[in-house]
Amino acid sequence: MSLVRLVTLLFNRRIRGFRVIEILAFACLAVLVLSVYLTKADAGREASAIASIDRDIDAEQRRVRLLRAELAHLEQPERLEDLSTRYLDLGPVSAKRETVPGALPEIAREDGASRGGAAR
Repeated sequence: MSLVRLVTLLFNRRIRGFRVIEILAFACLAVLVLSVYLTKADAGREASAIASIDRDIDAEQRRVRLLRAELAHLEQPERLEDLSTRYLDLGPVSAKRETVPGALPEIAREDGASRGGAAR
């Protein structure tokens, strides 16, 4: 079949009052409309998912800020000092317990001797 005959058939043949080319054009238009609709619906779902994730990120960032503020409060030196004094009876080290790093081996030997030689 030649190309001219095929084109003539598409433009001149009628099915229930419509030319074949009109039916093909309508089918192409319907496919395009359906694909645009499906693409738009999918984009809407994606936008909704992105918005949900953004809300989750904001909530987590607020929680991190809250936890950092709580940690800063809990790690305040004055608070720790007060708790150690109140519950553990700890206080500052007296000056007679301070030493230089070179004297540590001697202190360790003395401590081992006072424990009965268990530090070998």
